[in-house]
Amino acid sequence: MLGMTVTVGGDVEARLNALDTAVSPMALMRFLGFQVDPYIRSRAGARFNSEGDDVSGEWAPLSSATVRIRESLGFPGEHPINRRTGELEDFITQHRSLVVAIGGGASLVAPGSQPTGELRDKLERAQQGDDRAPARPVLGMNEQDLAAVLTLLATHVVTFGAGDD
Repeated sequence: MLGMTVTVGGDVEARLNALDTAVSPMALMRFLGFQVDPYIRSRAGARFNSEGDDVSGEWAPLSSATVRIRESLGFPGEHPINRRTGELEDFITQHRSLVVAIGGGASLVAPGSQPTGELRDKLERAQQGDDRAPARPVLGMNEQDLAAVLTLLATHVVTFGAGDD
């Protein structure tokens, strides 16, 4: 039987221990909750403010019938899109994601809870569209977001490795 023994000492051992700590389920939960969650909610908030972005594309304008209905109810007409009462935007941008430990890691679910009733219908309509309105997605991520999250993760690991956490 072949075997191998590796002995490390000094700074290398401390850094390996720090790396092990940095990728523990608890540390990853903290990373997701305090780094990734705010990033996702911030991106969604910017998407609402600009009425679309590089993830969702520019949101289609409201139909003239929708503009008339909004105005008759005392809301602004053509803008802001996807933001009449503010309920959908608040749900997406103000409610923290659900972060849980799974196996040897952690998981983030955004938004943290499932909407119900009319709010669920608003979210589904925004994300997928329906026979009454085209899709105007409020949730999403792309390659640039993945790169940003990976950069945050690298910083998280380095910070643990430096012993600054």
